[in-house]
Amino acid sequence: MKPDRTLVQSLSWWWNTRIKSWWSVKLPAARVAASMAAKQANNPHSGLHFEKTADELPAASEQSVTAILTVYKRGQYLSAQIDALKKQSVPPDEIWVWCNSSDTDIQDYSALADRVVVSNTNWKFWGRFAMANMARTQYVCLFDDDILPQPNWIKNCLDTFKAGTHGILGGSGVILPVKGGYSSKHKVGWNGHHYNEVTQVDLVGHAWFFDKRLLRFMWEEPPHSWENGEDIHFSAMVLKHGGLGTYVPPHPENDHSLWSCRPDFGKAVGRESAATFKSTGHHNVRDHVVDSLRANGWKLVAQQHEKDGQ
Repeated sequence: MKPDRTLVQSLSWWWNTRIKSWWSVKLPAARVAASMAAKQANNPHSGLHFEKTADELPAASEQSVTAILTVYKRGQYLSAQIDALKKQSVPPDEIWVWCNSSDTDIQDYSALADRVVVSNTNWKFWGRFAMANMARTQYVCLFDDDILPQPNWIKNCLDTFKAGTHGILGGSGVILPVKGGYSSKHKVGWNGHHYNEVTQVDLVGHAWFFDKRLLRFMWEEPPHSWENGEDIHFSAMVLKHGGLGTYVPPHPENDHSLWSCRPDFGKAVGRESAATFKSTGHHNVRDHVVDSLRANGWKLVAQQHEKDGQ
């Protein structure tokens, strides 16, 4: 039932929303707008300008893919990544770019991609995953800035799903040791062991491919570190809350077109000074993340196999 207003209350409401708001809201906003216009007139190049305005977001659809790339200090490689995505045998329906703040000026990439998000904050590795929640496609694939997917990579991932594997797919997988901590000595994928079949791993990095619905598990629990370890956290959360594992699709030696990354590109760009693994404390943080997640119930592939063998 709608509550009745007194005459005084009705007049007060009319005064505050119809009269007072002109000088309490509209006038201050007009002053700010005038100041901004004067600043723009004195410096026409100030403010954010995009060469291209994005189209309206498409309707949600199945069997469709959104690719998300990240720019942080190494924007000079973005055009090559976008070109590689457009030349996929199954190209993504849309290509998005997430730009983290850095000490390097961010360029206008709107003419290259379907959508661009520019942040004045360095959200490190997490922003792109948050952005992925807004994709209208069934699948999302993400790429580090030092990864150049080969022509059949997306098709390889879709074929892996069609063959019955469900979970997170990725291009560089790690099978962790039971003894504890983080170790990438046992790698599977473009920069590790090259298997002809799908391989289960504990986590994947460099390139991810997954059903967008899996993202809800990523945020079920706060990460143990915001510095890095998003790859570890994502796989652990999907396994714990969704019951789904992490896998590397086939990377056969005799067919590099299926690979997640062209090796010369990945190795050359990955060794640059901007590479995250070169930062101080990187490995210690990953040790902490792995051990914390395991203490909270995360079972490694090696432990699962030990249990199966009993």
